[in-house]
Amino acid sequence: MGQHNADELQAPSWLNNQFLLEVIRKAQNDQSLTLCHGCKLRPGTNAGDHYASIMFRTTVHYRSARYHKEQAISLIMKLPAQADGFKKDLLEGNDLFETEMRMYSEVLPAMSKALKEVGEHLEVPRLIHASHKPHTIIILEDVSPKAWLTGRELITSFEEALPTIRNVAKFHAASYFLNQSSVDLSKNCIDMFTKADGGAFSIFYKGFDAFCDAVQGWVGCEKFAAKFKNLKGTTHKKIQQVYTANAKDSGYNVLNHADLHWKNLLHKKSPNGRIKDSMLIDYQCCHWGSPAIDVISLVDLVVDHETKKTYRKEIIYEYYQHFVLILNKLGFLGSVPTLADLHMELLKKGFLEVFHVVVFEQFKHVQLTENTFDDLSKGRGENPGFGNESYLEVVRAEMPSLMYKGLLD
Repeated sequence: MGQHNADELQAPSWLNNQFLLEVIRKAQNDQSLTLCHGCKLRPGTNAGDHYASIMFRTTVHYRSARYHKEQAISLIMKLPAQADGFKKDLLEGNDLFETEMRMYSEVLPAMSKALKEVGEHLEVPRLIHASHKPHTIIILEDVSPKAWLTGRELITSFEEALPTIRNVAKFHAASYFLNQSSVDLSKNCIDMFTKADGGAFSIFYKGFDAFCDAVQGWVGCEKFAAKFKNLKGTTHKKIQQVYTANAKDSGYNVLNHADLHWKNLLHKKSPNGRIKDSMLIDYQCCHWGSPAIDVISLVDLVVDHETKKTYRKEIIYEYYQHFVLILNKLGFLGSVPTLADLHMELLKKGFLEVFHVVVFEQFKHVQLTENTFDDLSKGRGENPGFGNESYLEVVRAEMPSLMYKGLLD
């Protein structure tokens, strides 16, 4: 694994027993609570796993006049990064923390409530506390003691991907329904996706341009090389187009998770190790726009390449069927997008697939550290995937279909 940043090992001094006691008293609405003993903080993630915030875990053991027995609650705490580097750059000026606070305190509860009324359940970590002042912090119930495991690897079968496919469809349907009935979600925009310079996202644009240069020398890739030569320098415009919400008469929009990949999933597994249930986590990039943003991520960044190759059509069809099922259950009265409408979105926003294959695919094959991103963002070092045979194999396999769909033009 990678190295932990200094700020992931050293909790700020205000994050102490007294602070946590106040949080739990408020969350339980019980001033009689007392701590049984001090809370030990530990890093909340493996090194280099979460790029936009630093995380700590702890278990709070407490007593109360209401219960005879000692109680315990496991917490996960998210704070903005303080140490200089890619994480800090990513957060600054990007409203990611505000977005996540709003998602956990307003949007997800509204979705859960609407779904619960029609017998559907949206599995999300429970918000315990969120504040900006005096300190910026989000505290969630840590669900790992309840047998939820972090998604450390890509999902390797269509069956095991079904819970995630359906969760994304449910999330999209609930957002589509709420936006037309009671909650305006259309202002939920993450500007690093649409800013001209891309903000912190621009390191990935550099990576794309580096690929356009590198592919010029690859044997057997000549006809693709010419296409990539023309794409160089156009990335941010094309990505802006992907993330810009559709106008009223040209497609439809939903609230996308927009940071959908294998590490932002939690799974429950059966005794034989197969995934039987899944949950989406990390709601800081949620973005109003084409459903293609998440659906393309479902095929590119959630399942492995073999499953994508074999089941791409089924994944899209299953997502669509579930989206319509949930809208109908919710009693949605507007016009429901058709499967053809979804396929139009996937083509219109298809450059995202090129971007995933070129830039993000390599991170499935190469072990990342914090330094990988700090180096890339300072323009040091080349794309980690260029020396990796399995990454290059996937890219070579994907290029023809990207070209035949017109996505390299």
